[in-house]
Amino acid sequence: MTTRFSLSRRGFLRLGAAGLLGLGLPDVLRAEARGGRKAKADGAILVWLGGGPATIDMWDLKPDAPEEYRGEFKPIDTKAAGVRICEHLPKVAGVMDRCALVRSLQHSITDHGAGAAHMATGYPPSAALKQPSLGAIAAKLLPAANGVPAHITLDRAAGFPGGAGFLGATCEAFTAEVGSARGAARVEGVALPAGFTAQQLDDRDKLRESFDTRFRSFDEADLPAGLDRFQQQAVDILRSDRVRKAFDISGEKAAVKDGYGPGQLGRCALTARRLIEAGARFVTIGLNGWDTHGGNFRALRQQLLPELDRALAGLVSDLAERGLLERTAVYCAGEFGRTPRINGQAGRDHWSRSMAVFLAGGGVRGGSVYGETDVNGTAPESDPCSPADVSATVLSLLGLEPTREVRTPSGRPVAIFRDGKILDLLG
Repeated sequence: MTTRFSLSRRGFLRLGAAGLLGLGLPDVLRAEARGGRKAKADGAILVWLGGGPATIDMWDLKPDAPEEYRGEFKPIDTKAAGVRICEHLPKVAGVMDRCALVRSLQHSITDHGAGAAHMATGYPPSAALKQPSLGAIAAKLLPAANGVPAHITLDRAAGFPGGAGFLGATCEAFTAEVGSARGAARVEGVALPAGFTAQQLDDRDKLRESFDTRFRSFDEADLPAGLDRFQQQAVDILRSDRVRKAFDISGEKAAVKDGYGPGQLGRCALTARRLIEAGARFVTIGLNGWDTHGGNFRALRQQLLPELDRALAGLVSDLAERGLLERTAVYCAGEFGRTPRINGQAGRDHWSRSMAVFLAGGGVRGGSVYGETDVNGTAPESDPCSPADVSATVLSLLGLEPTREVRTPSGRPVAIFRDGKILDLLG
């Protein structure tokens, strides 16, 4: 099992490994969606802020709190009447009428790994059952366009821990590295492995013979069933140039690229938009550096907020201009928030009792805010909600009910979000 996981994690864009062609990819493509809520969105983009962002300084400022709580930043008006956010997010302020904020999110975990797993899956970590991330659920239940994987992670997404859990390696994210401003994207794996030709791929017998050696290194029980149709779909990805084209942003107009900003997060956001256009269902990108125990305001003002502002506003604006925003959900979150009280190093420490997340598109009611926190931002004052609630809301945009069941490897049916409720944020 460990070997299959390893192959799948390296999989997308490193498909040069014949073992993945024979095992993980055909299995991933086996996923099908049936029934459920009417989908507003075709796909979703998660922007992960690794380290735990100080959302009290971003989405839920407290200008009337005592000095040791309110911080250095001022709130500004946005395009959504009555909604104010940080002065260092002016571009997002300009598209806030298309976005929504959840300001009353809370949970009880302040450890990075466990808190991230809770936010990624909607469940606190448990030794009894490892829960799947939202992207893995999408990969399991929603078919992607031919030639495009359903679930993709770019640039390791700032350490996002969203694994497939009990859904297994076939629902793990395919990973890729987006090129820097000077370098090209590392997508060399989206091609035939050395020694393979298109003619060989068309010949089923030759294809299977090519993988026989690799197959023999696995237990018979691990071999994918029904290689015929699903193997053909795997081959379709190798033949397709849709993914490679999605990574090539050189043809984008300069004004579009400029809208996302010059940072790596902006390049990832633009690539994510192109992958969604190509037919991917769930793309995760991220930005690290939010663990601001010291120098919180300097780090946010000089680096983190300007890059996030350009990328997030650019993504929302670009999707809207292309008529894709209503069909694409955008979700921005981290593992927890930061302490309302500022510490002695001008920083904020881990705090999960109150935090905020950003949503846009996919049927989300623009300009809306769910819940509020007290005057110091220490705890929700109205409409408290959980990671399961937010996760259920995001998946509902993709047409998946919280009560929808998936099966564990032993065949036990498990509700996607047993305790998750859909928040009143939908248009």
